[in-house]
Amino acid sequence: MKPLNIEKRERILDAASDLFGTRPYHKVLLSDVASTAGVGKGTLYLYFESKDELYLSVLFRGFAQLLERVREKLASGEGSPEAQLTCIIRELVQRMYGCSVITELLRGAVVGFPSDGEWADMLKELRALVETVIRRGVEQGVFEDTHPALTSQYVPGLIRSVSQFKPENVEVDTVFEHARDFILKSLRKRS
Repeated sequence: MKPLNIEKRERILDAASDLFGTRPYHKVLLSDVASTAGVGKGTLYLYFESKDELYLSVLFRGFAQLLERVREKLASGEGSPEAQLTCIIRELVQRMYGCSVITELLRGAVVGFPSDGEWADMLKELRALVETVIRRGVEQGVFEDTHPALTSQYVPGLIRSVSQFKPENVEVDTVFEHARDFILKSLRKRS
């Protein structure tokens, strides 16, 4: 059997992302995804066994991209803990609140969130990155936090919550600025 074409798989994921982002899950037809991607429906099934698998693959790719961007931005170790945490918050808001596919999932798409190792490992890594930045801030006397491990769960949870119950007429930048200010204010060391 010939190996699958990575570029074709990405095209399918791009098409699915566009469609899942503009329609409720139940209204996205695999034939529409195939047509938008410029492949036959049979070809789509070579890459994804079901609509659920395709949907979760779109989400997984998005989460992996989010994590990669956060890793890259924190890798240099440059910037204050506040600047690094701001970077993480910006990425979370853009990916969760600003991404219609994720918003649809959070609003109750019929697909259950996977609990396999890869997803759990990525979530664990994201929380570890947040915790590391917070601990660095505590060590430098910028932040005050007696439970950085708990806070590392609150940060993405806060963004997830506002994304799930997306308020009307609130722009991504407003959500980012409010979340950043709220989180940093709660962490700043008090005199």
